[in-house]
Amino acid sequence: MFDNNKIAIIDLDASKTDFIDIPEEIRRKFLGGRGINMFLLYHLTSKTTDPLSPENPLIVGAGLLSGLTVPAASRCSISGKSPETGLLGDSSIGGHFAAVLRQTGFDHLIIKGRSEIPVYLFLEDGRVEIKDASGLWGMDTIGCMQYLENLYGSSSESLCIGQAGENLVRFAGVRHGQKRMAGRTGMGCLMGSKKIKAIVVKGQVRTGQKTSKALTDYVRGLNSNLRRSRTSVALHRYGTPFLYDLHNHTGVIRTRNGQETRFEEGRYLRAANLKKRYYKNTKACFSCPIACSHTYEIMDGKGKGLQSEGPEFGMLAAFGPVCGIKDPEVILVINDILNRYGMDCSSAGNIIAWATELFQRGIIDEKDTCGLSLDWGDEEVIISLINQIVCREGFGALLADGAKAASGRIGRGSERYLIWSKNLPQSDSVDVRAYKGFALGVATASRGADHLRSRPTIEALNLSEGTISRILGDKDVSSDPASYIGKPRMVWWSEINYAIADALGICRFAQKFNNIDHLGISEFSRLILYSTGMSLSQEDLFKIGERIVTLERMFLKREGLDRTCDTLPARYFDEPLPSGRYKGELIDRDRFNKMLDDYYSLHNWEIETGMPSEETIKGLGLDTNMDSLLNIGDVCCIMPKVL
Repeated sequence: MFDNNKIAIIDLDASKTDFIDIPEEIRRKFLGGRGINMFLLYHLTSKTTDPLSPENPLIVGAGLLSGLTVPAASRCSISGKSPETGLLGDSSIGGHFAAVLRQTGFDHLIIKGRSEIPVYLFLEDGRVEIKDASGLWGMDTIGCMQYLENLYGSSSESLCIGQAGENLVRFAGVRHGQKRMAGRTGMGCLMGSKKIKAIVVKGQVRTGQKTSKALTDYVRGLNSNLRRSRTSVALHRYGTPFLYDLHNHTGVIRTRNGQETRFEEGRYLRAANLKKRYYKNTKACFSCPIACSHTYEIMDGKGKGLQSEGPEFGMLAAFGPVCGIKDPEVILVINDILNRYGMDCSSAGNIIAWATELFQRGIIDEKDTCGLSLDWGDEEVIISLINQIVCREGFGALLADGAKAASGRIGRGSERYLIWSKNLPQSDSVDVRAYKGFALGVATASRGADHLRSRPTIEALNLSEGTISRILGDKDVSSDPASYIGKPRMVWWSEINYAIADALGICRFAQKFNNIDHLGISEFSRLILYSTGMSLSQEDLFKIGERIVTLERMFLKREGLDRTCDTLPARYFDEPLPSGRYKGELIDRDRFNKMLDDYYSLHNWEIETGMPSEETIKGLGLDTNMDSLLNIGDVCCIMPKVL
C-alpha cells in the first residue's frame, strides 16, 4: 500500500502548492478515485460556478487500489464541473498514469485558478513543479507526450490535451498513451481553460511498499479466472469491437442517428476483419491480465502507413453506423485524428450524426453549414467537419460548443433529434429501446446519457431468472430484456457496484460488467483487506457505493435538476425499433415512470423529485459540513485556501 499519500492543492494563480493528508474518515467514507473526487468536487463548487472559470477545480484522483498488484487496478478519475453539460463532470482513464501518480506520493490533485501562460505540471518524489509549456502549446497529443517522454524518460507518464482542449472544444478529452482518453464531459476543455497542456508524473516503487503473501496468492487465483473467462478471451483477441458484431447482429445498433438499428453495409467493420487485416499486437493497462487493447497498421489504401492503437467499440460505432461510414480504413484514420486532437469520439460522432439528420430533414441547409452538404457516410465531409470543430471554423464552430448550445442556437425543433440526456450525447451506440434496464440506466446516469455509470449488462447476458435473482437478491426479476420487471433493481445494483470499482480504480472489464464470474463486492472486500489492512465488509462497501451515487445526486439537485431530467430522447418513446430481434419495441412512458418510482425507492430518494431526502442524506453521513469532515490533522488549516 502507498502509505501517507497526500492531496496536492495546486494554485495556478499564486504558482504554489499545498499538501494535505487524506483523513481516515474520508477514506472510509469514499475510498479514493471517483469517490473522493466527488466529495471534493461537491464541496469546492457551487451552482454559480462557471465551468470555464478559474474557480472550477480540475481534480485528478487515483483509485484506492490503483498502482497495486490487483487485477486491472489502473484507473484514474478526472473531475470538475462539466464544460460540455454545465453539470457533473467526471471521466475515467486507464493505462499507467494512476500507478505512477501514486508512486510520486500523491493520490489526488486539486488544480485551481488559471495560468496566464501555457504550463505543464511535473510531479516527482513528493514535489510539484509548474513549468512553462509555451513550446508545447499547439502540439497534438502524440507529439506532446513523445516530447515529454524524451525529456523525463520512460519511467514517466503523462496526461495531456491536444488542439481540441486548447481551443476549448466543449467535448475535448484528456489523453494518455497512444489511445486512452478520459473523453466524457469535456475535462480536456477544463484543462485547456486553465492553460494546462500536460501533467507529468515520474516515480518508482518505494522501498517501504510491501505486498503480502495473502494478496499475492489471492490475486494469482483471480487473474487465472479472469484470463480464462469467455469475455476476457474475446476482449484479448478482438478488443471491444466484438461488441459491434453482437449489437449489429441483434439489430440494436444506432444507425444514421438511430433512424435505423442495423448497419447492413458495415460487414467490413466486423472484429474478425479488423484483426485479420489491421491488428498487430495487444497491449495491457497496469496490472491487467486481460490486455484488450490493440495496435494497428494500415498496409495499403486510404491511410497507408498509419500506425496507431484502437479502435474501441464506442469509436467504431460512433463513426460507423451512427454516422454511416462503412470503410474500416476511414474509421481507423478518424480514430487517429481524434486521438491526436484529443476529442471525445462519442460526442463528436453523435453531434455530427445529429447535424446530418437535421440536414437530411431540411431543418438546416447549406446556409447554416457554411456550404457543407451533409450526407451519411460522406467521409470527406465528416473529416472536414472534425477539423472545423477543432479549429472552431465554419459550421464546426457551432458544434464545438456542444449539443446543448448548438441545439439552442439552431432551434427549429432540432433538439428532438439529439440522442442525449442531461445535455450529454449517449456514450455508446446501443439503441436502448430494446433493453428496458439499459434505457433506465441511460436516463438516470449522473453524468448524462451513459453506459458506464449504471448499465445493467446482466440484462443482456442470456442469464436465467434464477441466476439474476441470486445476484440481485430479489425474486421479482425478468430475464427478458424487453420486460420492465425488476429492471430498476438491476440499475440500482449496477451503479452501486460500478461506483465502488471506480473508487478502487478497477476497470469495468475485470468486474461483473460483461461477465458475472468476474470481480464483485466480495472480492473487493478481500482485496482491500489484503492490500491496505482496512477491514470493510460487503455491507460497508455497498453503503459506500450508495453514498457516492447519492452525493452525485446531491450535486445535480443543487444545479436545479429534478425528476423531469431523468428522461430519454423523444425517439426512444415515440418511434418503434424498425428492425432486428426486437422490432417494434419502444419505451412506454407510463411503464418508464413506474420504473423511475421503483428506482428512487431503492435509493430512498424522494419519488416526487427524484432527489435525496434529508433523512437519506443524514443516514449516509452526508449531512456533515466540509469543515467538520476535514477537521483532522492539518487539513482544516490548509483546505480553506482552496475555497
